[in-house]
Amino acid sequence: MFHFTVRAAKHSDINAVCKISQKVLGSALQLENLEKLYVNMIEDIEQIVMVAVHSGHVAGFIHARCVSDMTFGTYTEIIEIAMLPYYQRRSGSKALVFAIEQWSGQMGTPNIKCVLKGDNEAVKALLQSCGYVENGFGAFEKTIV
Repeated sequence: MFHFTVRAAKHSDINAVCKISQKVLGSALQLENLEKLYVNMIEDIEQIVMVAVHSGHVAGFIHARCVSDMTFGTYTEIIEIAMLPYYQRRSGSKALVFAIEQWSGQMGTPNIKCVLKGDNEAVKALLQSCGYVENGFGAFEKTIV
């Protein structure tokens, strides 16, 4: 059984997060540009990058941000989630989603949304197992209390 520690990403995690982004999500950005992007994300109080750590190694991450718009009001948007293949289906992704739900509650945004890019059955199953409801076109949402 795997145990993951989930915490907010630190500057020292950026290289691992970038490599996971390239390997799992297929990011086409050069490593130095990707690093700058993630540094900006972790320094922005309206966004968070959280990492799942197993045995001292970053196994995956999740990125979310607070959004305010005229249609939906204020909510948390899960932008990306990625786990290294070895750690997939071992509860790390669920731990990341639950950590974002906690952060969302702390931010005062009880509505959480996630729109899948493409037909990612693994992420769809993950979100459904965490209580998210599909509302069409690959969009999932959940309200936490």
